[in-house]
Amino acid sequence: MYCVEAVATTADHVISREFFLKHRRANAPKVAACARCNNEKSELEHYLTVVLALGGRHPDAKINLDTMVLKRLQKNAALHRELLAGFEESGGTALPIDHVRVEKLFALIARGLAWYHWNVLLGPGYSAVAALFSDEGAPFFDQMLLSWGTPHRMSIDLGNGTFKYYGAQATDCPQMTIWRFWMLGGVLLGGDPNVPGPSSLAIAITGPDALIQRLASTTLRRDNP
Repeated sequence: MYCVEAVATTADHVISREFFLKHRRANAPKVAACARCNNEKSELEHYLTVVLALGGRHPDAKINLDTMVLKRLQKNAALHRELLAGFEESGGTALPIDHVRVEKLFALIARGLAWYHWNVLLGPGYSAVAALFSDEGAPFFDQMLLSWGTPHRMSIDLGNGTFKYYGAQATDCPQMTIWRFWMLGGVLLGGDPNVPGPSSLAIAITGPDALIQRLASTTLRRDNP
């Protein structure tokens, strides 16, 4: 259902089970997906369930790191080298993160959640976009979500705070949804001069292509946080 073009042949966990300890994986949203979309999304997840978890601050962060994340990193020599090089380049103060991969994954998650919660498929003419913002932007998005005049909204906590999201759907355009994500207890993302201060806020929006393209080029631009 991510591309709505190919036949769905497998089931996909919208939010990867790899984010969670094994005993925290109940009730994870699942949707049908074609093999290509499932594989592309899995590649993003393999990267981000390691990189984001290295900055996790939720109650299970240390256990997750010791029992799952480090083992994955040991099996992925290329990613290990990439992170080590970035760590050394920063002077031993930070790990690099590819914001493009982060935003691609959250755009896909928004598509999956729109279907899972409201049976909305983003067919031709509709798409999704996601972006990371500094924590200073949280009050703005919280107010926008709360003031949006729609009864279609939800607040979900998965895995004892491992992954939280809040979503709302427009009443006049079912394909129009907005999502606020909080992962791993609030991963601190920084170092981008265009996003001052700590960043742990991910926002995704689905809707008509014209709106999504406008948001991607203005409101959600990396140089206009």
